[in-house]
Amino acid sequence: MKKIIAIILLAATLVSCSKSEFEEYGGEEFLQIDDAPGSVGEDSGLFTVTLGLASGSNPNGVTINYSITSEDPSRFSVSPSESSITIPAGEFTADIEINPIDNFDIDGDVDITIELLDTSDLPIGIAGQGLEKKTAIVTIVDNDCPFDTEAFIGTYEVDEVFTSGTNQGLRLGPAFGEAYQVEISPLPGDLTGTQFVINNSAGFNQFFVGGTQLNFFSCPGEVLIDQNNIALFANLTIESSSYDEENSQITLAGPLGGFGPYRIILTRL
Repeated sequence: MKKIIAIILLAATLVSCSKSEFEEYGGEEFLQIDDAPGSVGEDSGLFTVTLGLASGSNPNGVTINYSITSEDPSRFSVSPSESSITIPAGEFTADIEINPIDNFDIDGDVDITIELLDTSDLPIGIAGQGLEKKTAIVTIVDNDCPFDTEAFIGTYEVDEVFTSGTNQGLRLGPAFGEAYQVEISPLPGDLTGTQFVINNSAGFNQFFVGGTQLNFFSCPGEVLIDQNNIALFANLTIESSSYDEENSQITLAGPLGGFGPYRIILTRL
């Protein structure tokens, strides 16, 4: 008996919310937008907009006609590419798949408007009134922020120090009798303007591994390096990073091997 009750409860949970709305609105069948995100990141990947049928049954399938409009349709792709979709017989929802295109342009946020059309098989919107849940707007949030490539090309002095722990105040340069200075130049072939190469200046000791790649992530304002051995001494684990375009300055911080918290500030000369 317990198993029978459990099966009944499970079946109840599988009933579409659209069917309960169908009952709520007096058994009048209608089509609506069941679910859509308010916003998604440009780099978030594919998302779905769910269209629903409010009906007691669906023996033959129902076709929904819709439009998808935007000021910049090049910012996303849609599947199905045509402007209609069918909720198959026996089912109560169907998904439109939208895939934001992650470009390298600083082109701002863009809205996508999904609207159900009156030419669909059934009335649209809650209770078929064409008012609520007829339209959804999804904002694609741009993940590319303004970035001045020229601000970071040049020669840099290196300010480095342990910031706390037993080595607080210790600098590798004086401790090893070395001097550090580096050159930052654009990464050949980079089209984004946010990738650079670090090399040690002639006549100075090695601080970074020559050819270390420096990547700027402009929206979060973060910086990463792809080779983290510092001064042939230990590996830096970057826990925080930032950059300052106005002063052409880059900051990296985190534990240096097992020797304690460490900070590097690169400032263009």
